[in-house]
Amino acid sequence: MRIFKKNILIFLVLISWQVNAQDFPFHYFSHSAPVIMNPSMAAAKQTMSITAGAYTVWAGGYKPLNDYLLSIAFSPEFKKYRNYNPNTTRVGVGLNLLNEQIGPFNQYLLQLMYAYHIPVTKDVLLSLGISGIIENLQIDVNSLSPGSPDDPRLSGGNNHAFLIDGGFGATVSSDKFMLAFSALNLTPGTFRFNEQQAEEIESYRRFYLNGRYRFFFARNLSVSPRATLRNSRFRSLNYDASLDFGFHYFDVGAGYRSENSLMVFFRLPVKDFTLTYTSENPLQVSHLAGNGHTFTLGWEPGAVFH
Repeated sequence: MRIFKKNILIFLVLISWQVNAQDFPFHYFSHSAPVIMNPSMAAAKQTMSITAGAYTVWAGGYKPLNDYLLSIAFSPEFKKYRNYNPNTTRVGVGLNLLNEQIGPFNQYLLQLMYAYHIPVTKDVLLSLGISGIIENLQIDVNSLSPGSPDDPRLSGGNNHAFLIDGGFGATVSSDKFMLAFSALNLTPGTFRFNEQQAEEIESYRRFYLNGRYRFFFARNLSVSPRATLRNSRFRSLNYDASLDFGFHYFDVGAGYRSENSLMVFFRLPVKDFTLTYTSENPLQVSHLAGNGHTFTLGWEPGAVFH
């Protein structure tokens, strides 16, 4: 019973941190795969991109929180990427598949994207995009009932709830700067598992305003300040701010989230592949929650901009 109570305590601490900080799970991958926040970015700078990622919390060998990402975006002309002309009007399509596992909760999100890219000048691109979103939330209540398996409140097996939603985005970008706005979950609904209000979880509209600018100090050295304004379930305004230092063979960076969390990241491009690692460290949270670690691997054959 003591071990069970300890596990419940750890679970409640993690739930509290999760709800009041990041929410599900866009922020974990936003700096390495920003297309998950904005459908207009689908195939904006390349004809083909595939990104896979994983986020986990390490708490003394215990991994109570795991998130996974698969993002695919391409232009119908991706087979011609060696002769690709970025100064032509074109479309981009793609999908994002996200999965979060925390305690008895298992959530899937599928986002289908369509983007239209319009060259404004030789260097500036205007991108518009829309997305359809399907979400599934599952609760394994059996994982919470080792002591009272006959309790009718805890013996319902796996519960499933679905929501269908959508979003849009717009981006103005070049090799030096980017300014983007997006809105997801435009018609927020409620995950309902039965007729009791206590077993309902509401979604909410998500808004993002992103900006970056790249300063070139030498041929192999650049600095990119980045900022994101966003809302969360309980606050109308949050922000992320970071600095990305680009060298010839790799990038390093550090950032701060308004939920009082520090992050550092490392990006290593090798030909058409890019490996990114991020360590995120909440400053005011129980040591039981540990620090978050994100790994992503991206593939962009013949990328126009890196």
